[in-house]
Formats: sequence, C-alpha cells, structure tokens
Amino acid sequence: MRLADGILGHRRQLEQLERARRAGRVAHAYLFHGPRGVGKEQVARAFAQSLNCTDAAASPCGQCQDCQLVEQEKHPDVRLLASEAELVRRGRREAESRRAPSSQIRIEQLDELQPLFRHRPYRGGWKVVIVVDAHAMNQFCQNRFLKTLEEPSPDTVIVMVTHRPDALLDTVRSRCQPLSFGTLPVAEIAGWLEEHEGLDAGQAAVLAAMGQGSLGQARQLAQGDILQLRNSLAEVVEQVPQAGLGRLLEMAGDLSGKRDDVSMKLDLLEWWCRDLLLLSGGVDPARLANRDSAQRLERLAERVPARRVLDWLAQIRRTRAGLERNANPRLMLESLLIGMHTA
Repeated sequence: MRLADGILGHRRQLEQLERARRAGRVAHAYLFHGPRGVGKEQVARAFAQSLNCTDAAASPCGQCQDCQLVEQEKHPDVRLLASEAELVRRGRREAESRRAPSSQIRIEQLDELQPLFRHRPYRGGWKVVIVVDAHAMNQFCQNRFLKTLEEPSPDTVIVMVTHRPDALLDTVRSRCQPLSFGTLPVAEIAGWLEEHEGLDAGQAAVLAAMGQGSLGQARQLAQGDILQLRNSLAEVVEQVPQAGLGRLLEMAGDLSGKRDDVSMKLDLLEWWCRDLLLLSGGVDPARLANRDSAQRLERLAERVPARRVLDWLAQIRRTRAGLERNANPRLMLESLLIGMHTA
C-alpha cells in the first residue's frame, strides 16, 4: 500500500503537490501549517515518496525501493529535523541520563545537515528535509536557517511542519510556499480507530469526537483508559463548587504528575467544560465531544451557570499557558481548582 493511501483527508493537498511535481514547479520550501495531529508530516513523507519514486506513471507507487526506504524512514536523501526530545520520544535517539533532552531544534543540528545540501542526492532523486515542529527553532536558529532557505540547491526541497506558524519569523514564512491543513472528519477518525486500534463503534465515536478533528490526538487518547480518567475528572468538576480548601488541595495533588500527563488532564477538563457550555446554549447533545455522558452533563449544566463555566475555561487556558512557561504543575493545579471554586 502507498503511504498516501493511509492518509485520512487532505486529498486536495496531495493532489496540489502532485500537480506541481508533474509540471516541474516544485517549490524549494513549503510551510505545512494546521492543527496538531491532522497528518501534516504524513503528507510531507508521501510528497518525499512522490519526488523520489522510480515509477513516474504511478508516483508514488509505494512498491519501489525508494518508496519503501522513505516509508521506513531510511532513505539517505530524506532527512528528519526535529528536537532532541522529539527524536527520543520516537526512539530515534538515546536520552542522556545526565540531562533532560532539549525541546528545541539546535543550531548544531542545522550544521549537521550542511553536507546534505552541498552534495548531490545519493540515489539520484530529490533531497528532502522535513522539519518537524518547525516552531521548535528559536529566533537565532531560524535566522541561521534563513541562509539555507535563501540559497537552496536546485535538487533540495524543505518542508517545514508546524501547528504554530505565528512562532516563525516573517522572513522564514515569506520564503516558503504555504499549504494549509484543516481538521479531519470525525466519522473518518472513528472508522480509523475501529479498524486500526480495535475499538468498538461506541468507544471510537467518543474518542474521535474528543479528538476534535485530530487523528493524532484521538490515537493518543486511545492508548490508555482515557474514559475512566475523563470520568474521574468529571467528578472533580462536580465537587469543586462545594469543596473546602483542604479537599481542593487534595484533589490538585491527585491530579498532579508529569507535565505531559497534566496537559492531557487539562484537555479533558476543557472538553468537559466546553460541552457544559454548549448544553447551556441548547446545542444538540449529539454534537458533544463527551456525547456518551450527555445526561450527566445535562444535570451539571442545570446547577452551574454558563458565566461560571466560561470563567472555568479561561482559568484552564491560563493554567496551560503557565505549564508551557515551565511553572510547577501542582501549584498551577491548586490555583486552578481554587479559582474554579471561587469563580
């Protein structure tokens, strides 16, 4: 099967890139931007397959050696540029025990790519660099990368992938051809989860809705007992208005943990509060992310005014912003629950 065949949605983007390849109008740099987890990197890899495929009539064929090497992430002319933390997460680099892996793309990594730009492709096709989470480059790194964008070799294509294009310098964005990606249909995500994750139709529908159009997010939700965690967080929301200070601090302690785990819990809290707000506005329960808990949400919506839920949502977003600034997760959660109680 071709890599492109496994991509949900985004047929328009794939066709646009294929037309450019066939017409000989491939840009030297692209900016793939859109929500997290919707398949931008998968489209970039399918494009790399298309550029290097040896079967021009069926490009990408998915069967030739070049297509196979790209799919296996072993093609010598197709490189991935990502932060050390991302490479460790994917198992492509060993973590150093003495320090936490960097969440930024470093200048030294750009320097390691320079031989690729100076030499012809090893296999005679195109050299492709896929920059994962391009916003992970700080301004110094982006400025260094500008020279590569300004003076590309004719057989090189750079694809910058990001869900935060605003974090890139204007000078970087202006040198890339933008390609926008939207969210995926919930029904398609649910079908994918049933087929590939072995979920029953009910679970798949709920997780797809909670994924908010992101297959990556829905897959992450499917990895653990997310519905049980969601139900525990629902109990927290139900208790917050009447809980005393001691109980609030206790609940914050129960919720605290690794930064990524806390971020996921904040997402679940935000979806729960979003559904509360939608029900207050008379929205059809079938449109809820937590549609399987519609009756429970309806009972809570009768007790909690919409204005208060709006305040809860604002506080959840402030808590997430604090986590992104490396604030202490437990202190942020204590502040969140106390704020929700006093709203």
